Amino acid sequence: MKRFKYIIPILLAGWFLVNSTACNKVLELESKENPSSGKFWKNQGDALAGLLGGYSLLRDALTDENRYYVYGDVPANTFRITYYSDYAIHQLREGSFDGVYYGYLENLQNWTKFYKAIAQANLLIMKIPDIPEATFTSGYKDYFLGEAYFLRAFNYFFISKVWGDVPLVLEAVEDVDDAKNYGREKQDIVLAKCLEDLDSAVALLPQMPVNTSDRGVRATQASALALQAHIYAWMKNYEKCEEVTRDLVANPGSYGLTFVTDSAQYEAISVGRSTEGIFEININYEQNEGSSQGIGQKTLYAPYLATREPGSNLEGVPWLVLRETMNRLFTPDDLRRKIWIFEDPIAQDMLMLRKYAKVYYRDGDERRDPRYSNNIIINRLSDVILLRAEALYMNGDEPGARTLVNMTRNRAGIGDVDPGITGDGFFRELVYERQRELFAEGHAFWDLLRTGKITDFNSIFNGALEPGHTAYGRNYWPIPRVLFKDNLLMKQTPYWNGRL
Repeated sequence: MKRFKYIIPILLAGWFLVNSTACNKVLELESKENPSSGKFWKNQGDALAGLLGGYSLLRDALTDENRYYVYGDVPANTFRITYYSDYAIHQLREGSFDGVYYGYLENLQNWTKFYKAIAQANLLIMKIPDIPEATFTSGYKDYFLGEAYFLRAFNYFFISKVWGDVPLVLEAVEDVDDAKNYGREKQDIVLAKCLEDLDSAVALLPQMPVNTSDRGVRATQASALALQAHIYAWMKNYEKCEEVTRDLVANPGSYGLTFVTDSAQYEAISVGRSTEGIFEININYEQNEGSSQGIGQKTLYAPYLATREPGSNLEGVPWLVLRETMNRLFTPDDLRRKIWIFEDPIAQDMLMLRKYAKVYYRDGDERRDPRYSNNIIINRLSDVILLRAEALYMNGDEPGARTLVNMTRNRAGIGDVDPGITGDGFFRELVYERQRELFAEGHAFWDLLRTGKITDFNSIFNGALEPGHTAYGRNYWPIPRVLFKDNLLMKQTPYWNGRL
């Protein structure tokens, strides 16, 4: 009886994942036998186990070293991070993704965890169609297959934003003898495949959550449409972005969504499973999924985190909110600034992001063993509303864009955009409103790159988006040397070729 093995073809020849701790619990249900065998893939329970393994592997990839926020927020200067407060991560604010001076970035440069999640999605896409329909509750076979397509598309879009051109692996490899090396595929080809997968997902997924407990944390049509919208915007196809967001914004209730207006409910959005939630990564202490290394471990201090009492020592908190960014974005009367940022009246630069402050203590009243229990909020209704506003503006409908931007501004208590601000001035305000509304939700760097406003917040990326410029492509991460071993097809990220 062989223990199960998934070949991760993108790694070195002969590398494979054996008994992944991230998915053992849901895949080894009956025996140690290979789950690709006929014995495993027999019924709905087997399919669900494999699917939950896919979500688990994605969670493992995004939570590892807080990658979701490290990639999406740190380079946009969301946080004050220094040599002394967070030795490895501080260099990312200077665009030093190579880590050549300070080191300790090899793990963040490595895409292996995402390819484990992709391998699981490939396996699901191959195996679910062959499981007898009669073993499923009505509609669930399509539901599960739609989730698998969504997960594959999500992983590929995410790594494309981080590394640019990436290997495109679509086959489920079940035997080490079938493993092969891959080179990097052009980003536009990878994204086209993502869109194809999402077309399949939209056709298969339910329009709203099947169970209230699944809200946000399992994919629905809204999740797939939101991801399509982001991909189209990244590709500068704003006509399609406008198209796929139209019904989601006009009729959110048909997808089980609401635009939250109650301030208490709004504050709770960052906990997870709100009625604005479209897709989230489940991190719930009560379901044994709380993390000892969540973003709260980087941002909180007493009284929100009992284990850290820095006093007025700025270096005692790894990631404080950067004052320059806060002042550029928020007025003092902005509800979002009031509820998400704690401003110490004495130590005025001790700006704490308290957005992710749902903390449990495993040791009870001792309060020395914290677990962080906020979901990673990836897409919510406000995100899609503002993405649609961006598409409308790019397609020549500034009044329509203004109406949507004013929705989130008025909810935050800062009123409409000044009617005298038009054209590029209005577009900058639109981009800044996304920065405010989605503050520290992993969107900042990607939004600023996509809209060409990154140098407003981090001048180190000047020229990164201009073909022919010496800094062109600096926004993409390098890959570590280990991924080149025994693979002559692998190439370094162009900007970093010769620099690492």
